[in-house]
Amino acid sequence: MIRLLFIVPYPELEKTIRYILENHPERQRISAEVLVRSVDEVEGLSVTGYDAVIARGYSARLLRSVCPQTPVLDMVISGYDIMRTVMECKNAYGAKKIAICGFFGKIYEAAALCREFGCEVELYSPETYRELEKNVEDAKRNGCDALIGGFSSGRYAKEYHLPFKLIRTGEDTVLQALNEAIRTVDEVRKERLRSETYKTIIYSSKNGILFVDCNGIIRVRNHMARAMNQEAGLLNRPLKEAFPLLYPVYREVLCSGQETGGRIFKLPGNQATVSASFTPVIANEKISGIVILMSDITQVQKLEGQIRRKLSEKGLRAKYTFEDIIHESKIMEDTIETARRYALSESNVILVGETGTGKEMFAQSIHNASNRKNGPFVAINCAALPENLLESELFGYVEGAFTGTVKGGKMGLFEQAHGGTLFLDEIGEISLAIQTKLLRVLQEREIRRIGDNKVISVDVRIVSATNKSIHRLSEQGMFRRDLAYRLDVLRIFLPPLRQRGQDIPLLFLHLLQQLGKSQNRLVPRIEPEDLKALEEHSFLGNVRELHNVAERACALSSGSRITKEALAAAMEPPDLEPEEDRRKDKERVMEEGLPDERTMIQQALALCRGNQTKAAKMLGIDRSTLWRKMKKYG
Repeated sequence: MIRLLFIVPYPELEKTIRYILENHPERQRISAEVLVRSVDEVEGLSVTGYDAVIARGYSARLLRSVCPQTPVLDMVISGYDIMRTVMECKNAYGAKKIAICGFFGKIYEAAALCREFGCEVELYSPETYRELEKNVEDAKRNGCDALIGGFSSGRYAKEYHLPFKLIRTGEDTVLQALNEAIRTVDEVRKERLRSETYKTIIYSSKNGILFVDCNGIIRVRNHMARAMNQEAGLLNRPLKEAFPLLYPVYREVLCSGQETGGRIFKLPGNQATVSASFTPVIANEKISGIVILMSDITQVQKLEGQIRRKLSEKGLRAKYTFEDIIHESKIMEDTIETARRYALSESNVILVGETGTGKEMFAQSIHNASNRKNGPFVAINCAALPENLLESELFGYVEGAFTGTVKGGKMGLFEQAHGGTLFLDEIGEISLAIQTKLLRVLQEREIRRIGDNKVISVDVRIVSATNKSIHRLSEQGMFRRDLAYRLDVLRIFLPPLRQRGQDIPLLFLHLLQQLGKSQNRLVPRIEPEDLKALEEHSFLGNVRELHNVAERACALSSGSRITKEALAAAMEPPDLEPEEDRRKDKERVMEEGLPDERTMIQQALALCRGNQTKAAKMLGIDRSTLWRKMKKYG
């Protein structure tokens, strides 16, 4: 909405303005007020809250001087309005010499035209409305027998008994003034928007910004530049006084006209170290000044840390801690205690253990117990990716480095893990080519993206894991010995589940609880004596295999209880017997002359003191097969 104020000297003009407003094509955008005021009533008038003011003659001129912040537009009296009023005055009063009194833009052109039509006119154009009375008096004394002009001139004409005609403002003049006001307000708003946009950009910048004119005077500065200087009143000060270290480079750029950047300065006072760039402002092929952009290197480092934390919030986090590791056994307690101590070090850690022993859980727990816990935790399975893809994931690449690159390139895992921990699972599976590049990163603490020509410093702690001996691999020529020593600084051996006998029932019950929650079902109960069968199982797949047993036991259970038979079936599901084992079993039965299968099972159970697992192994069958045959023979 455009808020306008019209100030008019006589009521009839108000009616004309109302008519124009009601019929204007942009009337929905306009909110207008019309005040009838003479020029002497305008001086103390408040125009606050209006986008523009429209007035006549001396009123407009006066408002411009007292209200410079608000656009004031003049309803300019046209030459036609003056000529028409002169003719009306001549016809009405038979005047031979007419005085034209007022501040009118077209007064001299109109007077010349009047003379062409045989009208003798005399011009009076005072600078201010306070001179009007004297002008009217002069017109009377100079023999003018009539006067035309504005509303204030008419009052004085009446005092001096001079016939008077008011120069009225026509509809065209009002319409032209209104259109100009709308255009002016729109332009002011656009300019204000541009100005506020530039101001916001400058003042929201985390860098110090200065604009120094060609005389070396600071004309623009933001709050960051003021903070770097630690002094108020930078505006209109010489750069040589405010930032003496910057002045020589400013002069260099002013003379050369060439932008320069990456200049490092240690500012006095607050001891800030800044990186500064100098950019010339060229208008009409002439340098009007220099823009100086200063980045506080300390703040840049903090910002980098914030970016790393943002990446961490997007999923590069370690969710497990040592408290999440379910255990009761002494061997596991000792392993956790060792890992806690290693977590406080900055040295690389290698986790050695069979598949399913919880290497990633330990890696996350070490990270969360370390000084890097607020940094990112990045994990990758080195065996899951081919060599070329693993390289791009670890080190990243620049745009166009190879076919299929994403626009802008990609940050590698080493960069993402900056300030935190990088977990390399299945480290024994990486190729010798990747091993060489990994060794360089560990030595130099810097990486180079694929296709790039610059290096990037990284601060990363490596936690690796393997189910193979990397030293044995190095003896076979499959692993670099120097890399093995870089990775194997702090070694943690994770015991297999078969060495953690008393942990197995505890883990099994915990897994049952998790399954119940994930499947939204009642957790089946199991008798404590039935859990002993778990401790006798070898669990070559460790916790992963135990998790599968728990799932199968839940599926096989009927009602709210896991029976001994269901647990046995879950531990030894039916499977194909190796052909060689079947042939050997048949030959052994034939040689020993065993009378039948039932007797053979009974003898095996007797020899194994009732242990079904051992008896099944002796017979060369799995435990579930033995259980079914026992059920068959009663």
